[in-house]
Amino acid sequence: MRRWPLVAGALVLGAVGAWALARSGWFGVSAAEPRPVPDGDLEIAWLHVPTSTDTWENFVWGMKRAEMSTLPTGLKVDDRQAFPTRTTAVPEIVLSRDGFAGKVYVRWYKITNDAPYTTWAQALAARAPAPVAVIGGWSSDRARELAEALNGAPWPGQKPLLLLATATADAVYPDEDNYAVDYQPPKLIDLYDRSFRFCFTNKQMAGAVTDFVFADPTLRPGPAVWPELRALAAAAGDTWAFPWLAERAAGPQRVQAFAVAWKDDPYSLDLAQQFREAIAERGAASRRVRLSVEASFVPFSTGRFARPNPYEARIVDDILAHPGFPKRGERSVLVLPTVTAPARRVLSALAQGNPGVARRLVAVTGDGIPVNALFRDGEFAWPVRALPIPLVLFTHTDPLDFDEPGGPAPPAGYELTPPPRPGVGKHTTEDIRLFSVLIRVFAAGAYPDGAGRIVDGADQLAERLRGFSPAFFDPSGNRISGSGEHIVVLRPAPRVEGVVAYPDAELEVWTRRRGTGWDRIRRRPVVQTVRPSDLGGSE
Repeated sequence: MRRWPLVAGALVLGAVGAWALARSGWFGVSAAEPRPVPDGDLEIAWLHVPTSTDTWENFVWGMKRAEMSTLPTGLKVDDRQAFPTRTTAVPEIVLSRDGFAGKVYVRWYKITNDAPYTTWAQALAARAPAPVAVIGGWSSDRARELAEALNGAPWPGQKPLLLLATATADAVYPDEDNYAVDYQPPKLIDLYDRSFRFCFTNKQMAGAVTDFVFADPTLRPGPAVWPELRALAAAAGDTWAFPWLAERAAGPQRVQAFAVAWKDDPYSLDLAQQFREAIAERGAASRRVRLSVEASFVPFSTGRFARPNPYEARIVDDILAHPGFPKRGERSVLVLPTVTAPARRVLSALAQGNPGVARRLVAVTGDGIPVNALFRDGEFAWPVRALPIPLVLFTHTDPLDFDEPGGPAPPAGYELTPPPRPGVGKHTTEDIRLFSVLIRVFAAGAYPDGAGRIVDGADQLAERLRGFSPAFFDPSGNRISGSGEHIVVLRPAPRVEGVVAYPDAELEVWTRRRGTGWDRIRRRPVVQTVRPSDLGGSE
């Protein structure tokens, strides 16, 4: 019993010592301490967690490649402090423009338990000058948290702009799922009145994907059309040029569609609703099919690699047993507004439950499944033989936009080199290209042509971003539709008994044609089954 005071004292001293070491940065964790900004210059606070090194690297690549831009010209990006050797140092990139006074310091301030968004907002508001802009909110829930933190900070002068790079939700739902049926969630873009979104919204994504699926006869809900007929119809100049095919499409036919949403993910809830509205609107305008969407909700999105959690498994069974599940020769749509792992589990369970599901369902989603999961990491992240259902997803830029011979020379060390052959050196360009768009648009606003110096603060920058001609943002701060939407389609090779198809799938990139319609701009094989000839041997 006499030892207890000594033990308690040791515990107290240990706790105080650990706290002091943490505050000193011994463990790589420090309080929010923004760096000073030189007179006449501006700062962008890039807020993200310490483990987001890949995102920071892609952002640096995007910034550096903005030097290739002709609008505006003369951008220079100093990346010497972008990757410091000390983990406690603040990574920094410096943007300037030839012939202009004033620089922009882009600094990665790290979000930790000791320095969350609210702490950083308070610290940045207390420093003079405040940042001209904050880049953050990398997911919709984090964007809500950041917007609320900026809104609650005591900014003494011009409030910084909030630049949203990849937060796509139109509406933000509360963390609790016991809200009323008629609850109207607030708009994400309205939470902070100086928000500008460089990605497309869930509504825009759902509308674009739905429009594409209805426009492609090999994916469209209703009577199934073999992929080979698409080329014949296109050659004839009319998708429905064949009388017997037009007769099969006569209707309109009633088709049951399905949606699965995850209640612990506000992005999933909002995107599911946007897809339901887009499908209903597009189906109402179609003369061929009328879709009704039955939505199912999963309480949580955790689970194993390929095995669905109990709620997902129950929903899969319900879909397969549904009276409206497409019969042989029919096709419908499955909405999967989620990220890679839950989508993989659901599609894997569907394929195991019904071997013919690949010809009966088309899975559609937003940007939650990155193209890298299909193109670079497909061998383990998206094994196409186990997931034979066609997948249609959205990207904010061309994900296969590699450097072309004879094109603009990229900065040394920042080349985007295409893979030499299928299955080797695979990567995509979607994040780098999006970040490059962000910094070019920002620079066009921050460095007014003919002014000779940088803008004097956030007020002037906001005015310029809203005044672009042609417009890049709508009055609310969302990106204008028709300014870079891309659709990616993964088409698994049809299974034939006893025959190994090669390649395993085709990956296509489409962009909206001026006016109406879609144009395919990229087509690449997806190779997961390696043949001897790929390794230099004989078959």
